[in-house]
Amino acid sequence: MIAAAEPTPASGGRRRRPQEGLGETLFVPVLLVALVVYLSSTSDVFFTSINLQNILDQGAILAMVAFGVTLVVLSGEFDLSVGATVALSGVIGAKLAGSTDSVLIGFLACVGVGAIVGLINGVLVAYVQIPSFIVTLGALTIARGLALAATDGGTVTGLPSGIDVFGDEQLLGLSLLVWLTAAVFLAIWFIQRQTSLGVRIYATGGNRDAARLAGVPVARVRLAVFAISGITAGVAGMGLLSRVGSGQPSGAQLLELFAVAAIVVGGTSLYGGRGSVVRTLFGVLLIVVLQNGLDIKGVDADIQQVIVGAVLIASASVDFVRIQLRRRRARTVTSALVAAPVSSPSRD
Repeated sequence: MIAAAEPTPASGGRRRRPQEGLGETLFVPVLLVALVVYLSSTSDVFFTSINLQNILDQGAILAMVAFGVTLVVLSGEFDLSVGATVALSGVIGAKLAGSTDSVLIGFLACVGVGAIVGLINGVLVAYVQIPSFIVTLGALTIARGLALAATDGGTVTGLPSGIDVFGDEQLLGLSLLVWLTAAVFLAIWFIQRQTSLGVRIYATGGNRDAARLAGVPVARVRLAVFAISGITAGVAGMGLLSRVGSGQPSGAQLLELFAVAAIVVGGTSLYGGRGSVVRTLFGVLLIVVLQNGLDIKGVDADIQQVIVGAVLIASASVDFVRIQLRRRRARTVTSALVAAPVSSPSRD
């Protein structure tokens, strides 16, 4: 009997994603629960419906951006342009909404701008072979400059009624912005877990050369993840525009760094191939709850950035050590297999 071949990434068949240990999987959720318990026991303000709603609203924009960037990181790349893309898409969307008196056109423009930025990044990285760090850093500067130039450094106001629908309207006690974030999460989760693209993203991030030899269209995968990241940034720009009710070229400052922090704190490896959008969700919640707790405790905003930066460095260091230990174990196993004596075939 001939055993059935295991589906390769190129075939589109289902394949297991890299598995992490139980300790790795539960560490951040347990830490989040401990932080919530501590803040609830030391503050009368934290565990109130108003504050919890505020936490969800504050984390929504960060979460949408981080979900998209998670796919980029899983593929072994970086996207530092998302914060500026959020600002640019919000500004362009606001200007078009104001000039056409159409909320729908403004919202579609936000998503379209994000998609364009993502596609440009993807083409330059996947086909021109420019490192993603350089491409997206340049895109960050260009997008921020375009946002400022389009508004002369001011804020776009005079928008049609209904622009604040995601910020003001509620469903089942939650703002539509939170429900929009949930929809983005489900979309990214579906791509990651239920599609052949998700398998190929893990394969590309785990070992790009091996993935290419296995038939994975690596260039198209890299283009796709940047396009998706741009689209989620555009959706986040739409959400920010709706929440604040104006186009702000200086908005979403440092959002890309907080997105990376959420991804790394959540446990997704910066080296690609390991992690998930679920981990990023817990990373976002941990950072937002931490910031909210620091606000309640009266900690200065500048000190909060120092604390978040320290958490990012610590998480990245843990990721580095974990990767090195895995590589060392792999080398040890390989050396043992190579050194093992090979028995001679029987001559009987």
